[in-house]
Amino acid sequence: MDNTSTQTQVTSLEQTLRQLLSLHSELLELLKRKRDVLRASDTRAVIGLCTLEHEKIQKIADLEKQRLNQVADLTLLVDPQAKQPLSMSQLADSLGEPARGRLLVLRHQLLDRMKSVHEETGIVRRATETLAKHMHGIVQTIGALSSGASTYGSRGAFPQSNAAVSTFSATA
Repeated sequence: MDNTSTQTQVTSLEQTLRQLLSLHSELLELLKRKRDVLRASDTRAVIGLCTLEHEKIQKIADLEKQRLNQVADLTLLVDPQAKQPLSMSQLADSLGEPARGRLLVLRHQLLDRMKSVHEETGIVRRATETLAKHMHGIVQTIGALSSGASTYGSRGAFPQSNAAVSTFSATA
């Protein structure tokens, strides 16, 4: 095992992990802002944040591919007979200190940040679903008022066949 080559690969992997950690932090902040703008019903801000979120996710996907290639290359440096890449923890365990410790710490930090992103994504998803249900209810109410229907039909929605015409004034 060439120690210089291994050290260069480890340094490169550490840099990729730091970039992933930074991007996940940025994504987490975007998700928190998205939750706030959903609460404020700022449609333009939501659209802008969705665009930024998509860009971050693309960058994360590209870096993740790079990380997987780096782990595969390091696996071959550590064990030339390896049939498949080692996991990050297995790879770190096969390296000496201080590289082992740095990789394990970065791995742990990244996993924690990914869990936080996952939790925040769930919160934003639930908020979006609640908003969509609310909007659906408003549309149904407007439909009922304009058609003259006052009860739900057998399918659980206002009947479509009513032809009554009425007017109303709505302000938001």
